[in-house]
Amino acid sequence: MFYKIFLLTDKLIQKAKKHEAYKAFRSNAKSHVSRDFKLGPNNYYDISSSAQINIEENVMINESNYITIKGNARFSIGKNTYITRATIACLGEITIGENCILGEGMKLFDHNHQYSKEPFSVSKTDFNIGFIRMGNNVWTGANVVILKDVTIGNNVIIGAGCVIHKDVPSNSIIVNKQDHLIKKIIE
Repeated sequence: MFYKIFLLTDKLIQKAKKHEAYKAFRSNAKSHVSRDFKLGPNNYYDISSSAQINIEENVMINESNYITIKGNARFSIGKNTYITRATIACLGEITIGENCILGEGMKLFDHNHQYSKEPFSVSKTDFNIGFIRMGNNVWTGANVVILKDVTIGNNVIIGAGCVIHKDVPSNSIIVNKQDHLIKKIIE
């Protein structure tokens, strides 16, 4: 009996969290979020009410994502896009196109920390803010990192483990080239 009560309570808590997340995505009157937008379980959201969000039809942000959209940032996702287990940190502008599949462990950062050289110091709270623009039909493999001021064209596959720090042209496949050095333990 206790277990059934626990499960019911957990379902109610998850439903309330999901309701709050939907409200956060729609909090700015200038935002447009499709009615069929789907959120999976166990997500974390930190969304400013001044952020402008545009989410088109048939978008799914599945489970275990960390999404931060702060200040007056602009964040948009095109129709038929699927995201799972990602970290998205938007302080400026992130645009994700249509028909994208953003794989597990993907990280998008449209900013980086400011620093000074003399004396050397890295700011915890001041950022150089930029953008990320991703075209249509982009597929990212596991653990891809996309950094600020990058434009990715249409019809792009980004292989697992790639760090994208410069533009990627349309109709491309990006591969993380690794050379393996194999040594024998016993000769």
